[in-house]
Amino acid sequence: MRKLLLFVVLFSAGLISAYAQQRKITGTVKDSQSGQTLPFATISIISNGKTISKSAADQAGKFSVDAETGMIIQVSFAGYEPARITLAASSDLTVSLKSNTNLSEVVVIAYGREKRKDLTSAVTTVTAQQLSEAPSTNLATALGSRAPGLEVHATSTQPGSGASVNVRGLNSISQLQGPLYIVDGVALVGDIRNINPNDIESVEILKDAAAAGIYGSRAAEGVILITTKKPKAGATNVNFDMYAGIQHNNPAYQMLGAHDYATLKRLAYQDADPGTFGQPGTTTADAKIFNANESQSIADGYTGYDWQKAILHNNALTQNYTLSVANGTGSNKVYFSGQYQNQDGILINTGYKKYSGYLSDETAIRSFLKLGGSMNFTHDITHNAMPNEYQQSLTQSPLQPIYDSSGQPLITVDNSTGVPTIFNPVTLALNAIDLYTTNRTNANLFVEFTPVKNLMFRSSIGADIYQAEEDKYWPRTTGPGYAPTNGLGEIYNTRATDVLWENTATYNLTKGNHDLSLLGGFTFERHENTATDMQGSQFPTDLLSYKAIGSAGQKLQDNSNYDGWAVRSFFGRAVYKFKGRYILNGTIRQDGSSRFGGNNKFGVFPTVSGAWRVIDEPWIGFKLKTWLSDFKLRASYGLVGNQNLPYDAIYTRYDPTTYPFNGTSVTSGYLAGGTNGVFGNNSLQWEVQHQFNAGTDIAMFDNRIQLSLDVYNKNISSLLMPLPLAPSSGFQTEYVNVAAMRTRGIDVALKTTPVKTASFTWQAQINWSKYDSKVTKLFPGRDSVNLYLRVGLPPAGTFVNYIFDGLYQQGDNFKLNPNGKPGDIKIRDVNGDGKITPLDQVVVGSSIPKGSGNFWNYFRYKAISLTVNSTFAYGQKLNNLTFTNLTYYNSAFGSQGNVTVQGGDYWTPTNTNTVIPRPNSFGTSLKTLPGGISQGSSYSIQNASYLRIQHITLGYDLPSSLLKKIKVNTLNIYAQALNPFVFTSYKGIDPDIAGNYASNEIYPRYRTFILGARLSL
Repeated sequence: MRKLLLFVVLFSAGLISAYAQQRKITGTVKDSQSGQTLPFATISIISNGKTISKSAADQAGKFSVDAETGMIIQVSFAGYEPARITLAASSDLTVSLKSNTNLSEVVVIAYGREKRKDLTSAVTTVTAQQLSEAPSTNLATALGSRAPGLEVHATSTQPGSGASVNVRGLNSISQLQGPLYIVDGVALVGDIRNINPNDIESVEILKDAAAAGIYGSRAAEGVILITTKKPKAGATNVNFDMYAGIQHNNPAYQMLGAHDYATLKRLAYQDADPGTFGQPGTTTADAKIFNANESQSIADGYTGYDWQKAILHNNALTQNYTLSVANGTGSNKVYFSGQYQNQDGILINTGYKKYSGYLSDETAIRSFLKLGGSMNFTHDITHNAMPNEYQQSLTQSPLQPIYDSSGQPLITVDNSTGVPTIFNPVTLALNAIDLYTTNRTNANLFVEFTPVKNLMFRSSIGADIYQAEEDKYWPRTTGPGYAPTNGLGEIYNTRATDVLWENTATYNLTKGNHDLSLLGGFTFERHENTATDMQGSQFPTDLLSYKAIGSAGQKLQDNSNYDGWAVRSFFGRAVYKFKGRYILNGTIRQDGSSRFGGNNKFGVFPTVSGAWRVIDEPWIGFKLKTWLSDFKLRASYGLVGNQNLPYDAIYTRYDPTTYPFNGTSVTSGYLAGGTNGVFGNNSLQWEVQHQFNAGTDIAMFDNRIQLSLDVYNKNISSLLMPLPLAPSSGFQTEYVNVAAMRTRGIDVALKTTPVKTASFTWQAQINWSKYDSKVTKLFPGRDSVNLYLRVGLPPAGTFVNYIFDGLYQQGDNFKLNPNGKPGDIKIRDVNGDGKITPLDQVVVGSSIPKGSGNFWNYFRYKAISLTVNSTFAYGQKLNNLTFTNLTYYNSAFGSQGNVTVQGGDYWTPTNTNTVIPRPNSFGTSLKTLPGGISQGSSYSIQNASYLRIQHITLGYDLPSSLLKKIKVNTLNIYAQALNPFVFTSYKGIDPDIAGNYASNEIYPRYRTFILGARLSL
């Protein structure tokens, strides 16, 4: 009986347990924000860490599963963060999913904001975190390659230097000015180096017509929207960022030592006329070749002097401090920041300093009325290197002493004439002045009025006030300032003001499956720019330098310039969404510009774009959604314009002149044409781009892999060109809208998270883009203007020259160069006519890369992080004239001083396996050919492909337990190496310097090593 009773009890417990395991669980899956149900969400049952079953919700977002108490139900849906629920007693669940951060991210667009998942256009965001990864004196440089389709090239390695910014290839032949920058609604003039990257919340690059077209005539070269940090709700927050470090010279050029240089110079002078100098190496010959100082160095056993080291300031300091305070309590929210930056130059007497302050304030006067504004002020000072300073230090004779017996920089003077024969670059570096000072204020004020729900009116006025002064002075101890100049000074002032008044109204309506957003607006922008330039020589003393330019005995220049224009615009935008997955966007803008005559003062720029969120289609099954997180298709087409023609191109220019009167007197008047000779054209019109863009956004495996791909085509017409006029017209040129070009390309962004565990994370991102620009039309009946500008070639960046075909050797046929000698440069007869003529010149290089991009890696193990960021470009070839000058000892290239170690491998009768011509002091191996043709060639063209490690950053976040004790929210300390490595076969300073500046290598390359900290209270 007792056994039977035990059996019944155990059997009943088993039935109860079995009943618990088979409990029916029902539920509904919803969006946490909108409350809309999510159809076909994936439902997983997890027990003991293992998934034991999977099913899907129905079209209404409802599900039903069998599970027991204690098990875990995981609910996932593409574009949302998965939710896990441990089952308790309840059998009816409501599961609310939050949008995935990437897809729910709000992106700043023109005159508004939009969720990234709803974008129909090509917009790339660069976040504040990305910008803060590496310090920079220029925000444009910090943006470099962080977005596909965005090219940023430095104009120099000098501290405080500018940058050349290009969005999606070339967009004009003659009117390239770079993208339009909009900072909190303020249109910026010139560059953006005054903005502190620490004050930036985000940067959006608007790349296609649908994104940028609402800016109409200002959008031809892309639009970059910069959003600064704003006060947020919450208690007072204090942040302090600082870094300090040293900069080390990273020499690009190694020059010959004293003995090798002496041998080179002897050969160079003996080459032209051996009889003039006597037997090489003898005292008689050396006395004619070397000066007394050099001869003494030779007598002392070839004593050498390092001129490059003499003007370098190795271990130059760099430092930056930024303090910001935000207070978001109550109805008034304030954000303030101040910055001090000081970067000493690697060259002595050069460097960059910046002082800036930023203030933002927002006040909710009523629930329906908000008032706010911001202001940024920057004062910066740049001590520039003199243009020839660095190159002179490289080419100075290593036999020439740097200082005299009293320790002063030595200047060698010809006693018979009193004229210096050698100027000392150390004197140029120490005593010459090139001081560039700017003051810039960006400010805006806005008011927002919401009279009824979903309707908002906004009015804002912003101003960009820019003032710059460049002061230069060359004293008597320098070449330009030596007698008879007796000091040379210049003061150049420029002032630019841009005021933009914007008024917009927005209305949003949601009804069932339909969402409609409407925007209408009116803007007025006024720009003025003035410049004055004063130059003089014959100063009574060097002590006051440029500060007393009025005391100059001779005025060389005293003039001023003015540029001013205004644009009035009306615009509108409509965005319609159906079921959240079919999105249509249309914009239109009408601009009226004072730059154009009455015939074409107004232009209309419409755009249309659409997106299909394929991932949200019901027929995308739950099995597919287990690995496909997002899938969207986009397409756009539209028109944008370019109004960047000379402001007075519609007017005929008159120059001041004098006329005889009564035989002897003169009367002041004006002459049509004159030296400028431009005939006004009242019929000029906009340069117009017809842009098409198609793209897709794909994410997989809970967004562990994210891919964005865009292809585009831009047909650009009515391009502005200066048309040469007949001399009988009295004018030289007239601007006309006649040319056309095409730019097409592809942008790819791939971001992955290969590893993600509780302790370790690895993220990697690669951006890649390429484009092809070419001219399709020039003047009627003409397919070329010159060798560089012709149909089928890019409008800029092309190098055309003769082909370097090696060196002449003993026994060669010298028919193409009858006066040539072995060791001379050989030019290829391309057309085979037996002579060298301009018809033998071909395209030998291009500064436009075949592809470029960025490769970023982030590793994190617990509190330790490592970031490696690099940029790359390939396929471009630059005209490296600097390297040629420094490698070939020849007066035709301007080199009569020292040469590089590579230049020491020059041609001799016993060293013929080289491409370095024989040294010659009189330029005979590059002499002018019959017919006056210069024999320059592709000799200077070099492959400029590169991979640059931009920065390596090792960081550590202090543990929260320690931070609580010292009452600190966060504290990150880091060590960083900036530009530690460049992998390239290019032999110049930097293959990433903008193409137009590639031969202007006036500053050495350097590496920077810093320590920094980021503190939040």
